[in-house]
Amino acid sequence: MSRIITDIPAAAFATCKRTHVQPPPQSQPCGLASPPGTPPLASGPSNSESILDLAVHVLATEAASLTDLTRLYTANAAARTSFVTAVQAVVQSLTGHGKVVFSGMGKSGKVAQKIVATMNSLGLMSFFLHPTEAMHGDMGIIRPQDTLVLVSYSGTTAELVKILPHVPTQTTVIAMTAHAASLSSSSSCGGSSGCPLTKGRENAMLLPTPLHETEEATFGVSAPTTSTTVAMALGDALALSVADTMHQIEGRRTRDVFHAFHPGGAIGGQKKVLADWAVDVADIPVLEGTAETTRVAECLMAAFRSKDGWVRLKDGAVVPPRRLKAVEDPDTMVSIAGIAVKKEAWIVLDGGMKADEVRKVVKTGQVVLVRLPGGETGFAESEDIL
Repeated sequence: MSRIITDIPAAAFATCKRTHVQPPPQSQPCGLASPPGTPPLASGPSNSESILDLAVHVLATEAASLTDLTRLYTANAAARTSFVTAVQAVVQSLTGHGKVVFSGMGKSGKVAQKIVATMNSLGLMSFFLHPTEAMHGDMGIIRPQDTLVLVSYSGTTAELVKILPHVPTQTTVIAMTAHAASLSSSSSCGGSSGCPLTKGRENAMLLPTPLHETEEATFGVSAPTTSTTVAMALGDALALSVADTMHQIEGRRTRDVFHAFHPGGAIGGQKKVLADWAVDVADIPVLEGTAETTRVAECLMAAFRSKDGWVRLKDGAVVPPRRLKAVEDPDTMVSIAGIAVKKEAWIVLDGGMKADEVRKVVKTGQVVLVRLPGGETGFAESEDIL
């Protein structure tokens, strides 16, 4: 076995010099190469400016894309008509015991999931359907009274096109793509090229999400950037427009609904006394059945149309939002799911109690009957305060 000699005689250094090899440091034997060092990152004003120039270019481009989108929905009659029709279709689904199902692949799928989260926080029942999983059993989530929203910049995503033949013909389809809307064409996409996501469906419509220039032309790479920004912005516009329209019909304010579905974080932290968390009994819908005769699906429908997600049953029991959302099978009877809480299990507290005082007496999983001013009562879940 070879060994490394650490004591190098002076003659060895002379040999190195004769062969034009730089003698190594005293700690490194002659002939053993040092590992290459990582070159330092360029620094200084020039490098910083190039980084910031690119960042500002990206921000300016995305801002320009939103300005272009705003101009489209301000001046284009076809786009404006499509948007209003889409809002009305979603409202009709939600008020007709239906829901909104979003689907998309890749980055568009992530945008769809974000829109779903926004709509649910506004009290609008929405779900995300992965197009690949849809072809392997998940198509069962789509019902005739639902609205299906497909998010795809190209409008030709193969996975989305494949699921369309299996969507009920009565289901409204909304496509968010870069195709242009048209008032004159029977196809919502318009033009001779058509849009595969709405082709052949009478109740389909298009919400255009075009770009003023392609991402590759702007950044030199076609990574989804401005296209996802535009799609997400239009999704926000759709969610808030649906919420305002629907909640006005029900005599509620979107702000109140959002706060009710957001008890935690900085928003929930604005509350000081127990009454701030309480849902007035008068605002809770009452179903005609009992826990033994009512299905979870009926409670879900009533909850999404109620102010705060609570449901009461004919026998006086209440179904809290958290318990309701935890049920996986909507066809289960409420009694079997064990989500109804009867009067004898309630804890009764005064609405004027401070949050810190309440936290000392309640435990996780309890339903609190809150005494409100004027002899009124309300309900809260202990998790809202804890």
